[in-house]
Amino acid sequence: MRFFRAQYSRVHQILFWAGKFMLKKLAGLTIACMLLVCGNLFAGAAPAEENLWMTNFEAAKTKAKAEHKLMLVDFTGSDWCGWCIKLHQEVFDLPEFKNEAPKKFVLVELDFPQQKQLSEELTAQNRKLQEKFKVQGFPSIFLTDANGKAITKMGYMAGGPVKYLEAMNGNVTKYESILAIRKKADAAKGLERAKLLDEMLTLGDKFSADSSDDVKLGAEILTLDPDNKTGLKSKYTYKNLIAQSETLTEEKKFDEAKAACEKAAAVPGIAAELKQDAYFAAGKCCFDKQNFGETVAYLIKARDAAPESKMAAQLGAMISRFQGMADAQANVEKLKVELASKKGADRAKTLDQLVDAKTKFNQGMRPGMPDEEITAWTSEISLLDADNKLGLKTKYAFKAAMLEARSNQRKKNINGAKVAVEKALALPGLTPELKAEGEMLKAMLEPKPKSDAPAPAK
Repeated sequence: MRFFRAQYSRVHQILFWAGKFMLKKLAGLTIACMLLVCGNLFAGAAPAEENLWMTNFEAAKTKAKAEHKLMLVDFTGSDWCGWCIKLHQEVFDLPEFKNEAPKKFVLVELDFPQQKQLSEELTAQNRKLQEKFKVQGFPSIFLTDANGKAITKMGYMAGGPVKYLEAMNGNVTKYESILAIRKKADAAKGLERAKLLDEMLTLGDKFSADSSDDVKLGAEILTLDPDNKTGLKSKYTYKNLIAQSETLTEEKKFDEAKAACEKAAAVPGIAAELKQDAYFAAGKCCFDKQNFGETVAYLIKARDAAPESKMAAQLGAMISRFQGMADAQANVEKLKVELASKKGADRAKTLDQLVDAKTKFNQGMRPGMPDEEITAWTSEISLLDADNKLGLKTKYAFKAAMLEARSNQRKKNINGAKVAVEKALALPGLTPELKAEGEMLKAMLEPKPKSDAPAPAK
């Protein structure tokens, strides 16, 4: 589904809804260990670019630990991804980067080529790491510690190697600050620890690529300050509920996720924009269920929660976009209820309305894709109006012939398309609208006359 896109990043990863990659697990651990001792895990997987970029992730971790460095991990499509190639040409392949980056980082390239062949072992390693790091697009650049734990995520950045190195070093400085606060927090107790944990989590917000500990630390803050003496109770109650909704959404438990979002929106004392985030996340749950009526209702709640926010205008545009789909979906459901009590000619007429309503809905969802319900309804209409008393048999015979004509047209089978159009136009009892539609396609299939105009002078 491409309609409901991430509009902002105030709530961690709420709007990433492409599916996770289902990948093979890395095999051959015994052999891998033997090869690691020899200094090269995979056949053909020697470090790239004259030992500057390593391809063996475990060997890179060993090197990073020995040299007390962080790692820069590049998930790339070296022979097909335009932005990956651009990043290498503008940054990674230039002397300024090659000379400076290895002083602080072990460079790791995890390639996903389409033309170049990698060994099976290297391909399996890269896919396993793609799943671990939840990589959904390329290039994806991660700073990690020497254990391979993600610190923060980067990507393409214009401005050349100097600007990119500045961003990398800035991220390192921020990471070191987080570690320093973490060290203080580990030595503190009670409310002082709660405050330090909050400081650490706030600094890491929108920075950390691995927030797996955030929920646990947020829960600890609530335990350390049950009486809300630090004023952090609402903040972390909200964050924990949003985190729950994200987990439930990943598990496709959309109703439970929506309920968690509702609770988050109801937390007392939260900012209007946080309430907006929660309602927006609830709308996302409804979208995942393809319930567009509820989707629109929550988008309206989100807009009204913070009408002066930057997001409000975007929400208004989304509401307009989804309202038509919500209306079409509601009409389909209404007609389905009516259909249950209809028989004979009345049932055929209602089915005809259903086909039109579902077709309109599909135009917003998946235009041109087959629909089993429409196919079944069309077949039933032909049976119910076998004598064409309602004109529906002709209507759907015409639709079928025109569908065949357009299919042949797409396949460049113009003669086949012409035959199908003639079959459609030969049907008895065509309405003026249907006849005009057929004549228009027939005209489109005719070859265009060659121009007799002289060629322009050179």
